[in-house]
Amino acid sequence: MTSELCRSAEDIIGIRRASAFGFRLWLIIAIALATVLRFIRLGTKSFWLDEAASATLARLDWRFFWIAITHRQANMVLYYLLLRGWIRLGSSEFAIRSLSVVAGVVAIPAIYLLGTRLFGPKAGRVAALLLSVHAFHIRYSQEARAYSLFMLLAILSSLLFLCSLDRPTRSNWAAYVLSSTLIVYTQVFGSLMLLAEWVSLFFRRGEIAWKQFFLSVAIICLLISPLAYCLMFSSDRTQLSWLTTPTLQDWYRFALDMTGNGGVLLLAVYGVLALIGAGAGLRSSTASADSWKYWFLSTWLILPVVFVLVVSVRWLVFEPRFLIFCLPPLVLLASDALSRARSSVVFAAALMVLLGLSLNGTYSYFRGRADAGHTDDWRGATRYVLSQARASDAVLFSYSEERLAFDEYRRQFHLADAPIHEFPEQTDLELLTTRPSRPNSELLNQIVASYQRVWVISAFQPNQYTLPTETALKAHFSGREEQGFGFVRVELFQDKILEPIDRHKTSAQ
Repeated sequence: MTSELCRSAEDIIGIRRASAFGFRLWLIIAIALATVLRFIRLGTKSFWLDEAASATLARLDWRFFWIAITHRQANMVLYYLLLRGWIRLGSSEFAIRSLSVVAGVVAIPAIYLLGTRLFGPKAGRVAALLLSVHAFHIRYSQEARAYSLFMLLAILSSLLFLCSLDRPTRSNWAAYVLSSTLIVYTQVFGSLMLLAEWVSLFFRRGEIAWKQFFLSVAIICLLISPLAYCLMFSSDRTQLSWLTTPTLQDWYRFALDMTGNGGVLLLAVYGVLALIGAGAGLRSSTASADSWKYWFLSTWLILPVVFVLVVSVRWLVFEPRFLIFCLPPLVLLASDALSRARSSVVFAAALMVLLGLSLNGTYSYFRGRADAGHTDDWRGATRYVLSQARASDAVLFSYSEERLAFDEYRRQFHLADAPIHEFPEQTDLELLTTRPSRPNSELLNQIVASYQRVWVISAFQPNQYTLPTETALKAHFSGREEQGFGFVRVELFQDKILEPIDRHKTSAQ
């Protein structure tokens, strides 16, 4: 009898160990898959304008760095600070972007922990797998901007928020305050993440440590007040001036991005699963501790999107990547719906379908990334101009801030002292702290009078802003050559048209 009990105990322990090993193996696979997918073709694509601005900011000396931060670049300040140290590992596209890769990979075990806390380890591992192959997350894990760090901090903030509510200790609330402060310093839209967390408490019943909660909120507001001051009073507040009014097509594109760029079918699958997952809580008549988690995730997913939708009626603030922090609740709700399937066959089949559609979206993303014509190839454009330019040629940027991308590659090519004259004549600090400008007639007249050849570079297709410059130069130069580098257009104006001789003026002399 004793031997049989011992064997039963050994069997139970063995099953538990095998189960724990299986869960760890799933997580290891998800992390490994996420790492591989986020490093693929990491350095092959040229920096685009915003990435070049990140690299330039990371290289400024501390005095100029803080001037740039307080006057225009306060958003993403935490990312810029981290990049200042990271850039010592290398200045190539691969090296600089790898900081975002690290944040993107760390988000995999983070969402596993969050999913496990909310719905159990099965849902946690499904969420980790789905996020590891999600094209939208992969895209911004491969960009030298703050968005993958932003999403990681959103997951950590929500995890610590739940921990603080369940165990309202000083250490938990302190950790929540720290993560929540950092998310706002990473991306100002992180404030919507905090708003969603706080609003979700209206749906929670039971014991809440209100004193600690309100104290934490007050401390967070105090800690982010310097950033608020910079954005409201020191900054010129024009960083979003490039945004346009969102259309229904833009919102549809955003929905496709949020569900992994896998087309209408993947959008429909995610939508159905999210509704099934959220429905369990939203249909509940009592806001119990168990049902509140669905209200929490639904608020996190919906409130920021609705807020941006409403605000966009008056102020233009919509851009899909600004709302990337809404991706985790969508993945978690879908993962919960999948993990509650009673049949293992149904669960496995549904998971394979979702993973297959997601991988198809990821494949489409990488195919687009490999398309040289579908990128801002500032590296190729800069190399071409520097190889073809003559001494004392003029290089004109139809949008002043784009000079940052050109100068970034001049530095990489070690040709910062090439004998060309760039317009507008602004330093990196001036470009980073002032509102971007376009050539005016005075500048164009100065260039035409002083240079025999003029290069015009722009990542904008011919439009109402670039056509006046092109028209003015055509009136003074008979020769024009054009070369495309993805979305970057390089034009060379040469063979200046001689002005006709004024016969009356000559005879008078």
